[in-house]
Amino acid sequence: MSLHAHNQLPRARHSLAAMLLLWLCAASAWGAAESVSLHYAVINNFPVKYVIVDMNDPEVVVTTALARPFPTGLESWGSLIGRLRPDAAINGTYFCLRTNMPVGDVAVNGSLLYRGVVGTALCITPDNQVTLLPGPQQRKPNWEGFRSVLCAGPRLLTAGKVTVHARAEGFRDPHVLGSAPRSAVAYRPDGKLILLTIAKSLSLQNLAYVCIHLGATEAMALDGGTSSALYADGRTVTRPGRSLSTVLAVYATPAKYYAAVDEFVPGALPVLASLLPTVPSTAVATTPAPMPAVTPRDPGLVRIVHPAPTQAVTGLVPITVQVSNDRRLCWASLRINGQLRAMSNVWPLEYHWDSNKEREGIYTLEAIVWSQDRTLLAHDVMTVTVQHPQRVAER
Repeated sequence: MSLHAHNQLPRARHSLAAMLLLWLCAASAWGAAESVSLHYAVINNFPVKYVIVDMNDPEVVVTTALARPFPTGLESWGSLIGRLRPDAAINGTYFCLRTNMPVGDVAVNGSLLYRGVVGTALCITPDNQVTLLPGPQQRKPNWEGFRSVLCAGPRLLTAGKVTVHARAEGFRDPHVLGSAPRSAVAYRPDGKLILLTIAKSLSLQNLAYVCIHLGATEAMALDGGTSSALYADGRTVTRPGRSLSTVLAVYATPAKYYAAVDEFVPGALPVLASLLPTVPSTAVATTPAPMPAVTPRDPGLVRIVHPAPTQAVTGLVPITVQVSNDRRLCWASLRINGQLRAMSNVWPLEYHWDSNKEREGIYTLEAIVWSQDRTLLAHDVMTVTVQHPQRVAER
């Protein structure tokens, strides 16, 4: 159609367009008043789709959720949304394309279920306080007190300033360091959490500037590229090109959250640490089932390297379990006198045992490794003697 012909369009069509525009503006204004609302914008020439979640609303729940075969498998976006039935959702953290295992720590409903090695963590308390904290590459994280933890990154904003230090956080993948379609999570001083995707390739620095434009002072990237996904307003507005390992799901009411809570962690996963004093009975069980007795096989697969056998210990005792590089191995655990104390899928397993809370006497330390299908592969056992300082001094 020529420009001249376009200018001769009937007034009725212009009136219809005007009415449609007014309707869209009204719908947008109505949606913005909700606790979970979908928005579109073009910022610095980048088309942005984003969801604003009002964390001031005590009814809102934002939680991590896992694929059915987590941590070594993926699930399609359609299947995840169908199971979780959220009001909004965005893709989660990065994962290894060979093993499908995530790169960062993951906690659901106050239970730490996976330990990774890189990134920055989005941490949310039961009363909707949002914090971004350094991940395992930068320090030994303590997630105690948080209901949800999703370690992704790199960090984009800190206190309103651009702070992109991807390599320092442990990232080496050129797809992360370069330009790519992006997903991110950002937080504003007014208590609004922003979940956003950008289909056009951009750098981490430009992603940070987009977050600043949206009013955020804290922000971090999520997995991007073909993993970028966003769901809101009853539909997928950014569709991923691959299956995913984790998602961040949003529920506008506790009723919707509890209706789906059994779907957040499909199957029985070992709980590496309990982060909250109590967890609702409908949530993830925080007390793992007792481990069965183990018959040693391939004893070279696992070894307790510290403390020394038969050593007298006191105070805070560092325990280190070394695990061989064997593809069969998926999990390692530490038991003390038959009680599970630590579990990990990252080697070496390190646990700090506060022996001050124990009675004096002989204690048995047992390290166990097993495969993804729960086949017990090997164990190592040693005994140590707990002696409290005053008793040691008397002798």
